[in-house]
Amino acid sequence: MESIKPFLTSGQPIAWVTKGFDTHQQGFLHESFEEILGSHPSCVISGPSFAFEVASHKPTALTVASTDKNTREYWAKALHTKTLRAYTNEDIIGVEVGGSVKNILAIAAGIASGLGYGANTQAALITRGLAEMIRFGKSLGANEKTFNGLSGLGDLVLTCSDDLSRNRRFGKELANNQSVEQALNNVGATVEGLNTLELVLSIAKNNQIEMPICEQVYQVTQGLVSPTEAVNHLMSREQVNE
Repeated sequence: MESIKPFLTSGQPIAWVTKGFDTHQQGFLHESFEEILGSHPSCVISGPSFAFEVASHKPTALTVASTDKNTREYWAKALHTKTLRAYTNEDIIGVEVGGSVKNILAIAAGIASGLGYGANTQAALITRGLAEMIRFGKSLGANEKTFNGLSGLGDLVLTCSDDLSRNRRFGKELANNQSVEQALNNVGATVEGLNTLELVLSIAKNNQIEMPICEQVYQVTQGLVSPTEAVNHLMSREQVNE
């Protein structure tokens, strides 16, 4: 953003597809964007979209989020093709939270898969993970409905269910007793969930939000518990009303 700032014209529409938080500024990407490029309405593009499938022209749907109506409609129209459909949303916080937290939950899904657990476990992780995402997002001002859409549930299901997901593959490596460093090397690409894990849990703690699945992912990555112990801990938690 700092690099392109001198080349931008006033009001030029800009969007980003980066998922996660600004770990340096300890906040949302749109907050950093507005601080650096305040004269340009912020806009985030997110949703269930493995790049390989988009490039292969396989039908894909995305979410374009901005508080500015003209900006989100501009990008939705710009992205529209025969195989790519974009929906608009004004809840930029919810879309950013969904795109970030789902990566952490995908690590958990990868751990479960690597341990040989089946579809039942995956369904439980996705469902209870969604509950964590909603609690976290609502505490930061997001609209709960956003998490039932493409950038919430849609992206969560995709990232937790397929090995095209780098975060899921990373979790599977951890389940095979690889260290974090070895797992990252084997994946050979950025694992966004690992990069934002500590910040998400810090925000959750400050807002007194329970995120047991994300917490166990952190415990595993810190070497404090084994992958099997993490799953056992989640299964032995006190029973509560769904």
